[in-house]
Order: sequence, then structure tokens, then C-alpha cells
Amino acid sequence: MTQRFEFVDAKGQSYLIGEAVENAHSDLTRMYETFRPKPIAQGLPPADEEIRRLWVHKLAYSSINVGAWIGDDMVGHAAVITDANQLDGEYIIFVLTEYRNRGLGSKLTELATLKGREAGLKSMWLTVESYNFRAIRVYKKVGFGFCDEDDSERTMLLSL
Repeated sequence: MTQRFEFVDAKGQSYLIGEAVENAHSDLTRMYETFRPKPIAQGLPPADEEIRRLWVHKLAYSSINVGAWIGDDMVGHAAVITDANQLDGEYIIFVLTEYRNRGLGSKLTELATLKGREAGLKSMWLTVESYNFRAIRVYKKVGFGFCDEDDSERTMLLSL
């Protein structure tokens, strides 16, 4: 089993945080089946069951994945969708609604950044809705900065 670290959130709930390697596909499938609302941002996670199944499969087998678990249940997931030719990756993160605003997103973002650096990536980027101030605060705390924007979303970049 991949090493996982215990993390206690702002409400005193204990989690295990770590890389999602072994059984990542089944953990991701279960988490995204229960995730609400679908889609929450930029069409993700896909609402259509078949499209979601394919999306999860691609994430599980071609991305850097980190997760947060309570017992056997994954309650948060972050991925770096890598582009080996560019040595960069797109960052995405999802936390089940009842576990948001507790520090879990920050821990997942920090770990995903570390894993991206360990994989030899030179940068990570993401898009975030302009009004998602909590997420923007988390990304800025880890070191992401704005590099592009329009009325509805902003692109942020982190040099590793």
C-alpha cells in the first residue's frame, strides 16, 4: 500500500491523505458515483454515467492522483493530468460537499504539487471560476498565480 499520512481537519475529523495508486480506479469510481452536484464546475465530474466511467478510467491510469480517505471511503481527490511532452500538467480537485471548508483541499493541493515536482514536471496549471474565492485562496497559498482571465474563469500557473 502507498504511504498515507493522518490529517485532522478544522472540525477534528481524522483523514488519511496520500497518493492514490493501488485500487485508485475503484476508489475514484465510488467517490464520483456519490459526488453531488454533477457537474459542479466546467462540466466535471460528468453527469452521464458512461462518460464519467471513461473519465475516471483515464484519470486513474494516466494522471498523478492523490486522495483523502475516511476508512475505506475516498472523500477527496486531486489529480495532475500530465503532458510528458510539455513537462506540465493540468490540476483538478474535488472534495465531497460535506467535507469542504475544513482544510482538506489545501492538503490535497500541497500533496499533488509535491508529487508533480517528484514526477519531474516544470509547471502545473488550472482553471477556476472567477467567483470561487475559496479555491483561489487555496491555490494562491500553494503558489499558483494568475496568468489569464475572462469574465467567467481564470487560469492560474505554478512553476515547480
